[in-house]
Amino acid sequence: MGHEEEAIAKAQAAAAKSKGADALNEHHKWNIADLDQRILVIFFTIALVGLVSLWMTAKSELVLYGSLAAIIVLVIFWGILRLKRIQRLRQQRAEQAKSWESDHSQ
Repeated sequence: MGHEEEAIAKAQAAAAKSKGADALNEHHKWNIADLDQRILVIFFTIALVGLVSLWMTAKSELVLYGSLAAIIVLVIFWGILRLKRIQRLRQQRAEQAKSWESDHSQ
């Protein structure tokens, strides 16, 4: 955990030195969004494990099929969130590449 905090502090210091306060604020917003993603992943993992254990030990058909449907919906929702995150990262990388190209061309 200490290494992550040190890496974040170094990145924040580099951002503050190179691009000023706006870059530092943007870095904080990105870290908060990344933290939200981690919390969702942990939540979905716990929910998935709980539903799978419920499905495996179910005696009633209603609980069996209900938990199976919930597992399928959870996995689909999790996949959609991952795809949105990948799309957002690709868009950010494309914007960064454009800004780097414009910086180097000037």
